[in-house]
Amino acid sequence: MVWGTKSRHERGYDSAWVKVRNQVMERDEGECQRCKRAGRTTLARAVDHIISKAKATELRWTRAKTDHPSNLEAICNPCHAIKTEAEQGKSKRVKRAAGPDGWPV
Repeated sequence: MVWGTKSRHERGYDSAWVKVRNQVMERDEGECQRCKRAGRTTLARAVDHIISKAKATELRWTRAKTDHPSNLEAICNPCHAIKTEAEQGKSKRVKRAAGPDGWPV
């Protein structure tokens, strides 16, 4: 879903969101949960809705259910971009990892 020119508050990212976001980042210890499930340790930069806000709207979820910590996880920027692309029906980029020598594998 493209948000256009709506402010973050108009999109539902107000002070209540900041409070929940901080709780989720603390719960997940600042680590990307998608990377963690894949055996990697990566610093999370965002908190993502597991069931997207667009899908939750289709399912007629309340804001309380959509923004509940059980529907949120800490996520790194590359994982967030890949997930968002997949949700929007765009081609999924291959995530590359660095080998011990620092070169992509």
